[in-house]
Amino acid sequence: MRVVFTTWAWPTHLYALAPLAWACRAAGHEVLFASQPGLAGEIRRTGLRAARVGADVDTAGIVREYLLPTVPGAASPAKGGKPRAVRLLLDHAESMVDDLAELVRDWRADLVVYDPTALAGPLAAAAAGVPAVRHLYGADLLSRVSGVLAEAFAPLAARFGGLPFDAAGAATIDPVPASMQVPGEQRRLPVRYVPVNGPAKAPRGFRVGRDRPRVCVSWGHTIAKVDPRRFLVDRVVAATAGLDVDVVLAVSSAQRPLLGPLPDHVRVLVDQPLQPILAGCDLLVGHGGASSLLTSLHEGVPVLLVPQLPDHAGHSARAGARGAGVVVSVADATAEVLHGHIARLVAADAPQRTAAREVAAEMREQPSPSNVATALETLTGPVLNRP
Repeated sequence: MRVVFTTWAWPTHLYALAPLAWACRAAGHEVLFASQPGLAGEIRRTGLRAARVGADVDTAGIVREYLLPTVPGAASPAKGGKPRAVRLLLDHAESMVDDLAELVRDWRADLVVYDPTALAGPLAAAAAGVPAVRHLYGADLLSRVSGVLAEAFAPLAARFGGLPFDAAGAATIDPVPASMQVPGEQRRLPVRYVPVNGPAKAPRGFRVGRDRPRVCVSWGHTIAKVDPRRFLVDRVVAATAGLDVDVVLAVSSAQRPLLGPLPDHVRVLVDQPLQPILAGCDLLVGHGGASSLLTSLHEGVPVLLVPQLPDHAGHSARAGARGAGVVVSVADATAEVLHGHIARLVAADAPQRTAAREVAAEMREQPSPSNVATALETLTGPVLNRP
């Protein structure tokens, strides 16, 4: 079987798909990972074969519009009056779809596995007459707007002879345990979440055993690129003053200059993998990105989240509803409020700690990527035909 995996150029979306791509290769299938040029190096660093399609898109610039204040009565800055999130999806699809359709056809792919926001994937698969399977990276937030997507993507589908556009694909591979996921009717293939943080060494001298609670603070990559003023790590550090905790700041080299003076109970780890850090922590304070959220719950660690973008808010809401963490709006996220939540969440008897451990156990019970790779060989089999 020849399988094309695809996403647009954002590393965490690549990392979400990488375990299944590896599993397909281990099963003897040919795998090609297609994305915009900006992701090619990162694809190769995961050990996968990269194919460049389309051109890079100013993702940070588009996302920056999400954070613009909305003036009542003002025209939407979104392209063609469409919602801003739809503009992001359309811009990436328009960039990739022609090259991707040619690649899928000429490489004679049997299957396309696509990130749910990389909607060039199902279009390219339909043009080649092969199945497309959606691979979620977090909560299934787009299933609620399938009608909006179908309308928005109709002109793009018309370029391929008016192909029917189905954002959900033939099936959905789902790494989110059922108790955390958005309810839906799509055909699902559950898969065990495997944390991937890119090529990096585990931090040295980082003890799992410790004398007092340890709090990890991580703010992803998107917010700092979009608006450094919304990178709230210093505010979180200030909130830990007077608490009997150690703090670990997991930041990128680009974020390190954004940090102010730090007290003695704070340690900075730069460009380090998040999973081994969280394995030695009692709480994650973060922005609500799907990757850091699922990695934290994978380790049974509860979360305190301050989302600022729509998808971060959606993922955070699922954790809050499950009872595995607390969600605070950015307007309410003062140092005093954060201080109180951190104090409660690191307590041994905090109910969020129990809920996080329950989610971790649920995640371990999901089928392995190798089992899902086998299921993909029989797309018409009963495992994909059940409602």
